[in-house]
Amino acid sequence: MANRFVQKTAEQSNRQKARRAVILAAAVLVTGMVWAIFNRDQLRSDENPGIVTHDLALLWQWTDKLYSKGAADSEWTIRWDIEGEAAGLEQAEQQLQADEKGREQGTLSIFPLTSDRQAMLVFTTNQKADKEQLLAVVKRTEDVLKKAGISYSGGMTVRGLTEYNNAAERLAQASGGKRVDRYKDESGTVSEAYYSEKLFSSVEAGAGKKANLQIAEHRETESGALSLIVGTPLITGDYTVSEAGND
Repeated sequence: MANRFVQKTAEQSNRQKARRAVILAAAVLVTGMVWAIFNRDQLRSDENPGIVTHDLALLWQWTDKLYSKGAADSEWTIRWDIEGEAAGLEQAEQQLQADEKGREQGTLSIFPLTSDRQAMLVFTTNQKADKEQLLAVVKRTEDVLKKAGISYSGGMTVRGLTEYNNAAERLAQASGGKRVDRYKDESGTVSEAYYSEKLFSSVEAGAGKKANLQIAEHRETESGALSLIVGTPLITGDYTVSEAGND
């Protein structure tokens, strides 16, 4: 799959792993561009309104009881790959940056991609998120994009600690998804990709298959803590769960 489930943990903080993190960041940008290209026609905002809003509500519901401190205390990263006229992108950026309610829930960052017609929006939550307010932020973002005539594809990643050894299995059952890929690396991280008809987003997974839910588990060697990282349609970024988000 596009990201091949790259691993980076807090235990791997030497220089060699730092260099790998830089490579990972570049890979994430490439993944985003490929994601946008493959899904632009399917996920146009005028054809499927509320894609990210819909998937966020489901993912929150599925993970809330699996995370040790609930979905609210987990780390949420929400992302949109957008494309449109330069004027429309600028207008949308100004409106989104002026959203005071959005700033209460987290931080919005805007990154240019390959041209002045493309960009990536990334919203990261603060220490504790409110479900309804977060959904409202996502809905406002998608409304702004639609009104500006911008097409987009979107997804999210949530990270946290779990006390369930079978958290991944429980989540897969809740989604009703069919597994399309599985990967286990040398550090013991297990990552599986599924396709669930309940979710709106999706990416091509090869051999005529699609995926829209990626679930990864990693147990820290020293602490024994079990991390659960979930992404729709894929996990973006690394597999690290920050200590600040789980104090």
